[in-house]
Amino acid sequence: MQAIQSRMKYLRNAETFCAVFLPLLFWNDWRKSEVVAWELRIAATALMSYILLQGALYWHLKLQTFTRHRSMPAWFPGLYKAFQYSNVIGIGAVLALIGSRSAAVTNEDLWWAGCVLTLVVAEQINYYHYQLMYDTRAAFAYLRRHGRLREAALALDLKRSKSI
Repeated sequence: MQAIQSRMKYLRNAETFCAVFLPLLFWNDWRKSEVVAWELRIAATALMSYILLQGALYWHLKLQTFTRHRSMPAWFPGLYKAFQYSNVIGIGAVLALIGSRSAAVTNEDLWWAGCVLTLVVAEQINYYHYQLMYDTRAAFAYLRRHGRLREAALALDLKRSKSI
């Protein structure tokens, strides 16, 4: 019981930390470049922080439901469906921005925006579709036993909220 609670706290705190400090680390590196297409890098990084904060809120809500023995709040499914769709729109917008600016910016700018956007897509899949992070024995055991990726916890909670 305590291990599950600790895991949820860890996930909540790690998502929040990454949402805040990764942009600061990126910005520190970007300052070393002479010419920077800020709009590409900032758009992709802002989207990354946005989706990481969704994960932080989810794990906070999950922790609250676990410790207080309650179900998810009534507004949970609507909010997270809106997040899911807004993420897809954001990914499309950043892709369009990259495409429209690709001839006018450096390869370094394209690399930064592309790599961060790849992280965003991975997080979208990890939260709303399939678990991509396998960092516990139980997670690896599931993968070995079933031979496929586990459905994401958030995706399962959204399905459960539909059936209620």
